[in-house]
Amino acid sequence: MSQLQAKFRQIIIPSLLTVISFIGLYTLLHWLLFIKLELFPLDEELLLFWLPFLLSWVPVLVWYRHKIKMVAANGTREFVLQLFLALSMAIPTIVVQHYLVSAAGTLTPLQKIADISNAPKTKYYSLKDFYIDKTNIGVVNDADISGRNNENFNMHIYVVLPILDKAADTASHQCQAWYTIHYFKTLSNNLSGDEKEAAFKTFANETELKFDKDSMKTFTYLERVPVSEAGTAFQKAIKESKSISASNAPVLMPKFGTFQERNSSPIWMPLSFLLFFGIWACIVVYAPLREVPADELDTDMHTIKERHEHHEYQGQQQYQAPARPRKPNYSVLKIRKGYVVTPMLIYINVAVYLIMAFSGLGVLAFRSDDLLKWGADFRPYTINGQWWRLVTSMFLHGGLMHVAMNMYGLLFAGSFLERLLDSKKLLIVYMITGIVASLASIAWHPETVSVGASGAIFGLFGVILAFLISDRKNEFSKGLLMNMLFWIGFNLMLGLNEGIDNAAHIGGLVSGLIIGYFLAPGMKRKLEDLRQGRMTGTSDEN
Repeated sequence: MSQLQAKFRQIIIPSLLTVISFIGLYTLLHWLLFIKLELFPLDEELLLFWLPFLLSWVPVLVWYRHKIKMVAANGTREFVLQLFLALSMAIPTIVVQHYLVSAAGTLTPLQKIADISNAPKTKYYSLKDFYIDKTNIGVVNDADISGRNNENFNMHIYVVLPILDKAADTASHQCQAWYTIHYFKTLSNNLSGDEKEAAFKTFANETELKFDKDSMKTFTYLERVPVSEAGTAFQKAIKESKSISASNAPVLMPKFGTFQERNSSPIWMPLSFLLFFGIWACIVVYAPLREVPADELDTDMHTIKERHEHHEYQGQQQYQAPARPRKPNYSVLKIRKGYVVTPMLIYINVAVYLIMAFSGLGVLAFRSDDLLKWGADFRPYTINGQWWRLVTSMFLHGGLMHVAMNMYGLLFAGSFLERLLDSKKLLIVYMITGIVASLASIAWHPETVSVGASGAIFGLFGVILAFLISDRKNEFSKGLLMNMLFWIGFNLMLGLNEGIDNAAHIGGLVSGLIIGYFLAPGMKRKLEDLRQGRMTGTSDEN
């Protein structure tokens, strides 16, 4: 069998079936659970983007990790292959979900808004006779920071208005649905606090003029506001409308194009699939098959004869059964002797997130004003006596994905270092690098709300990097060093995206490198003892 045939039979065709099955299964479950049955609400961004992206890594890591090793010459190429296979599942799935949400929604015609309570619950409505009450409104003001370098200051005003059948219904102090408006404006984040406050007042005055001139009658149809950050803001605005009792009424946003224009072109679904899976398949086709070490062989892909030939290739005269694949280590979150700090830090960070989520502050993302109340780092507050924010901000996160990604990094770095440092030293390093990262953040960003453990985690990776550099003569450390440099560079590149505090990352990384330089000799001695089997450290604990 030629190499090309082997690649198609063992890698490309199975992965093609997996990608198609993943897209079909996720789309089916999305339609059934959240569109047809509406079993429970889920944040739209999580459902349409983050879940497809994260779940796509499950088959990659569970079923294709060993297959990819056959065409991956090193750890970096292995990660690239894993990434493109995951993207070939995630990107088409994301495109399909966005099309599904709009295409599956039906338009329900209403003569008057009171009919909505008896009409089928749908995503879209047309409305013939109505009155928008512009007196009993609810308003919420908000602001956030965006841009690759946090250069944008975004101002938001969320407004809700009761939708009534006629003007005389205002006396009832009840409504059947809410009409929503979102006003926003972006300015430079380089403005001072006083300048931003003045700019927001000007923006509010401009918004009031627009609001007074708007008849609220030019929309074509109405769409239900999904569970989202904007939806949360509109719910808060409803609570501000004290004179109207209709907290459970549908919240609707106006749409001004034709109903047929709501869908994007379906051609993007097959194109996105062909693009990303095509790149993945081309990499596999042109990458040479390699001899996989015996302890990496996947018994589902290699026959006894192939494994025997592999050992003969290595100069072994007699067949030896390959080592069994390592079982997943589920004890990495278990507190035990010599391994305390890493799981405890993860538990504390996750607990803080859960408390905030169950307090009704959100799930996927938290608002900046709520984060400030809980102890986020913010230069105007921190340098005016609230220095405790340098520490508390290390245990706060902006939302679900933020805490999940940081805890993954903490688990990797902490479990590696706690074997070479004692728990006390690890905690000291974590706190020092985290505080340095917080200081770097407020030094670089004068008006940015900053939260997250990533600065301290980058500090731990800085210590690991310093150790690997000092131990680079060892082949294992040399290989891990190259992967570590790629990982750090990749994450710093991601930090160029908006909303990511690269100043904190760099501050933590540099401080970790400095501390690691002094800790490296002791870490090398500890590792040498572990290699020679003279010590029974945390690796021997169950």
